[in-house]
Amino acid sequence: SNGFLSVHNTTGTCTATYFLSQSALSSYSDFNQIVKINDTMAVIGGKISLAGGPIELWKGITIAVNDQGSVLWTLTHEVSSPMEDVVVNDIERYNDSVLFVLSSSIGTSRNALSKIDRMGNLAWSKNFDANNESFQLNDLCWIDSNLFVCGTLNESGSISGVVLKLDSSGNLIEGFKYNYNNFPDFVQVIKQGMHLVLANCAPSSDQTLIKMDFSGNIVDQKSYPMMAQMPEDQALKPLSVIDSSHFWFFHGGHFGSMGYQIEGTNMLPYNVVNHVGNLQTVLQQDTSIKWLSSGPIYGIKSQLVLQKHYAITSADSLDALYAFCTYPSNEPPTNQLVPVRVNFSPTLSQGNTPNPLNYPFLANEAWTDEPLCVEMLGGTEESTLMLGPNPCDEVLKIEVQAPLEYSILNLGGRIVQSGQTNPLGHIDTRALPNGFYLFMLANRTYRIQVMHGG
Repeated sequence: SNGFLSVHNTTGTCTATYFLSQSALSSYSDFNQIVKINDTMAVIGGKISLAGGPIELWKGITIAVNDQGSVLWTLTHEVSSPMEDVVVNDIERYNDSVLFVLSSSIGTSRNALSKIDRMGNLAWSKNFDANNESFQLNDLCWIDSNLFVCGTLNESGSISGVVLKLDSSGNLIEGFKYNYNNFPDFVQVIKQGMHLVLANCAPSSDQTLIKMDFSGNIVDQKSYPMMAQMPEDQALKPLSVIDSSHFWFFHGGHFGSMGYQIEGTNMLPYNVVNHVGNLQTVLQQDTSIKWLSSGPIYGIKSQLVLQKHYAITSADSLDALYAFCTYPSNEPPTNQLVPVRVNFSPTLSQGNTPNPLNYPFLANEAWTDEPLCVEMLGGTEESTLMLGPNPCDEVLKIEVQAPLEYSILNLGGRIVQSGQTNPLGHIDTRALPNGFYLFMLANRTYRIQVMHGG
């Protein structure tokens, strides 16, 4: 089970896929993020399982790649105890030549923060530990000359959200923990004007947004309605900055996600979308919006089959996304009680140096396009409608009582032929190249194959 990098052109077509090379040193790898450093470089973060004597250990891993997907350098990351499993939770770009890497032990109380240049050289590394059941730092953001880090602390079953303020050398300026009546999980922090906004993805309550000043004082808090979901389906990074006073917040699972465009001043949504699928990332630029989502549920031969796949959706406006595979909803957020703030200082020590690792990606076959937004097409399923032959050559015949509108889409979701069935229910397929298609008729979607005689 190997982590991968896929390279896409501007139309979303996958041009290459790279997997970590197989080796006796490793059995698993898992990447959870990719961060653009400059126009020709990005850094991937996650974890890799390496043999460490009689047992295998997860090491945090960062891999720098160029815009073609080729590896520039690879580092593994540890916390203060080298024999603990570790994952890279966040990569923060400082400028086009410097980045910060945040790593945490898996299920224990140790964390590490490293400052690295674009060549993979270490400037400094710091450990942040706590004598508690678990203490995990999840995300960081750089504001002026300070770093703000958020996470979660477990003290004998008492769960608190944590925010640390650090100087430019990683030294602790001040820290706070925030006690709730539920189980908080501070997963991400972003800047909005002169404030911080944190995403609290607490599994036991509505997901919450918290707004605080740079001294850790809470100035606003909102809870947003959630859809049917499971905690493991939530996006790792549910906040996406639009500009200094607007941002996206989204959450959900394979059964559905809510996406909110939020005004940072009042923490209220000005646009809401409901997507049948699991939103993972939103990138909003001046003239386009791009979404990465996973899911959904397919209906195949009257059986529900959950097929986890990923789809990239691009449009020139939010209205275009509404029209294509989303629909609006306007249930307002609610206010919650402000949590109690308490001072908190973890143990700070010198961190370990990340280790270079010669572990390159290998090119593999390019992926085929998944059907785009199949969930809004009514599902891929069989029904009592008689159509055939399937595969067909020159004509697809349908048993209908009157002419009906139809559309034929390729597996990338683009309409390649549309019109009306003739009085006999025949559709001319001579112009379609050999291959598989999605056939839409009367709000139903069918998978067909065109196979012309040789």
